[in-house]
Amino acid sequence: MLKNVLKGVGLGLFIATGFTAWITFLRQTAGTAPFDRLHTTYSATVALYYGSGLIGGVIVGLLLPLFRWPLGAALVGMMGVFPAYFGVALTTPDASHAFTRDNVADSAVCAFLVGGTVGIWAWIDDNPKSSGWIDALRHPTSQTVGKVWALALGIATPAYFGLSRWTGSWSPQLVIIVAFVLFVIPLVLATLVTLAWSRARGKREDT
Repeated sequence: MLKNVLKGVGLGLFIATGFTAWITFLRQTAGTAPFDRLHTTYSATVALYYGSGLIGGVIVGLLLPLFRWPLGAALVGMMGVFPAYFGVALTTPDASHAFTRDNVADSAVCAFLVGGTVGIWAWIDDNPKSSGWIDALRHPTSQTVGKVWALALGIATPAYFGLSRWTGSWSPQLVIIVAFVLFVIPLVLATLVTLAWSRARGKREDT
């Protein structure tokens, strides 16, 4: 466990150093204007990068055993980047806003969209020869394509017509997450599977 935590912290601080190098260059070339527009300072931004890198690294290290599964990897990614999005509000003059429901919700949405995607991508990159449903989606047959589209349309169609009715009293952040999960992800996944099948079919015809 300690080894995983140290690995996560090392990754977090490495990424923080990369971002700090970029904003240091920005500070030297553009002055304080970019930070003033965001109501923050150079030093506060550096503190955000290293603080969130440290906390996010610890979280990633603790949750690293979940990385053996695709959804677990997505969760690791989400939790790893959440401190960075949450901490942005702490760098502004009204730091108390960080602890409001709106900031927590906004941070969760960003972590879900960015961290979840990065987690899945990292898992696929680390498991090029995976079996099961992931492999079936990577190397789809025409039957698989049909099943994926049937499932995608079966989920996305009711979501398209029903979300506005079901989520009328929900927060905007929650609506975005639900719409992404029930509408965007199924259709994008079906499109990517179709492209993979079409590409493989084209290669077979060329040979």
